[in-house]
Amino acid sequence: MISSTFNFSSTAIWKTLAFSTLIIIVLVIFSNQPNSLQTDIIHVATNQSFLPLNTTNVSHLVFGLVGSTKAWRYRKPYIESWWRPNTTRGYLYLDRTPTDDLLPWSQYSPPFRISDDNSKLLEETKHVAPIMVRMVHAVIEVFREEREGVRWYVMGDDDSIFFVDNLVDELSKYDHTKYIYIGGHSESIISNQIYSYDMGFGGAGLILSYPLAKMVQQNIEDCFRRYPYLNSADLILMTCVNDFGVSVTPHQGLHQV
Repeated sequence: MISSTFNFSSTAIWKTLAFSTLIIIVLVIFSNQPNSLQTDIIHVATNQSFLPLNTTNVSHLVFGLVGSTKAWRYRKPYIESWWRPNTTRGYLYLDRTPTDDLLPWSQYSPPFRISDDNSKLLEETKHVAPIMVRMVHAVIEVFREEREGVRWYVMGDDDSIFFVDNLVDELSKYDHTKYIYIGGHSESIISNQIYSYDMGFGGAGLILSYPLAKMVQQNIEDCFRRYPYLNSADLILMTCVNDFGVSVTPHQGLHQV
């Protein structure tokens, strides 16, 4: 019994020594090899980690703000609080030429444009809300002005306040190549019930991906003809977008108060 145990132990020891010797030989062989393979692997991994990511940035956003010349002197501080001259892209669409007290135009404000004359369209459609038609028509006008490198069109009023960096971060989470319509519900339950829980309320900002804005630009005037009885700009846009098979993507970071 003692002899049997001794023989087994001796065999195990020799096997262990042989295996250890093999490991040492392998390590010595590889340690004497050029380290170019290891260097190349590290080099490639480092380069990949610093490749520029195709993420959304502020240059991919275009703002379309709709206001009136009469109210601009009172609304201007809201917009200038977040507008970044030579950085943010977009326009303020006014109903008529600025009065002398607004000129020269402030360099800290968005560049302005005069809204299109929609009188022929209004006469044809007999639309009940000409002002609302002007507001929705701004989607066509801002798309016409800015298309190169655009991923998102952010439509707002002349007193809408946007936290631009937060907006960029949030929009980076969405696929701008899809048909996407982002909006926020009203803080008023009654307003949501009267209009729709599927509608974005424009005071908080309405956001359209480039493909959807292009679709709206091509078809919105037909929507005016189909729905001349709609008396809310947000409702007109929602109804037309729904006709394209697109529903609102609600975002809790958009607030209308």
